[in-house]
Amino acid sequence: MKAAFFEAPGLANLKVGDFLDPRPGPGEVLVRVKYFGINPVDIMTIEGFIRAQPMPHVPGAEFVGVVEDVGLGVSGFAKGDPVVVYNRLYCGSCRYCLTGETQLCTSGGIIGIAANGGFAEYVAVPAKNLVKVGGDLLKFVGLPVGGLTAYNMLRRTGVQTGDVVAVVGATGNVGVFAVQLAKRAGAYVIAISRKGAERLRELGADEVLAPEDAAKRWGNAVDVVVDPVGASTFELSLKLLARGGRYVTAGALTGGEVEVDLRRLYGAQLSLVGSTGGRRADLEVLVRLVERGAVSTPIYRLVKGLDGLGQAIEAFRDPGRIGKVAVEV
Repeated sequence: MKAAFFEAPGLANLKVGDFLDPRPGPGEVLVRVKYFGINPVDIMTIEGFIRAQPMPHVPGAEFVGVVEDVGLGVSGFAKGDPVVVYNRLYCGSCRYCLTGETQLCTSGGIIGIAANGGFAEYVAVPAKNLVKVGGDLLKFVGLPVGGLTAYNMLRRTGVQTGDVVAVVGATGNVGVFAVQLAKRAGAYVIAISRKGAERLRELGADEVLAPEDAAKRWGNAVDVVVDPVGASTFELSLKLLARGGRYVTAGALTGGEVEVDLRRLYGAQLSLVGSTGGRRADLEVLVRLVERGAVSTPIYRLVKGLDGLGQAIEAFRDPGRIGKVAVEV
């Protein structure tokens, strides 16, 4: 098959060429990839900031496609079924899996990091990781990483009707979903961004503010801050929080170390919450929302063919990007 892979870390070492055809083992399904998304986790894996295996390695944590073949013992799937792939490998029997927190599985990993991923024509994945979808597959391409991460962040902070929610990095892969989902939950949504005001309002933002304007207008007044960015936005996020406010992080794109004044933390009774990926069951919830047209994957650019992967990565790094860059395989 054709795939994008690397044998040593570095974007310069990523190449498109022939790769060993995967075959579905017992309990697995062979998926013919139709679309995959570009995410920070993919770039970090390629560049070696995240250790990948096996080598040579095919990255890609976010992809959708159709069933091509099934392995021994698999039922419920047939050739041609359209599916989205839950990217967290999980055992199903540890204490986290048994309580539904599959993203915390003690023996788990991420497809595209701990196993070959979706930057390819075909991928063999566990059947339990597949969710059937209805409609245009492109609509679902942003769910496994961006959508599910945003959903879990809002779930972890208990966002509800009447909350004021600020979304930092609102035009990114996670941010565009957080805006939509927070609005659906009944929150007043502040999208923090210097760009894309019109599009963010279309997605559900009540206000779109630059960081400095958000600090002036909403200092000490926000119930929940959703921050998938990292260290560079942490200080702003804490300035925004009202007493009893909740801050949730799911990334460290701009650094992972911050300073916290514990007096502010306990004095204002703030909650600092971590969130990683999302639950397998919640991917099904997101799929149903997309099928009903209640949530969408905003596509910034669609590149055709694996040979266009370099263009896709350039588009992903475009400072003006709003939403998802995807590749049609």
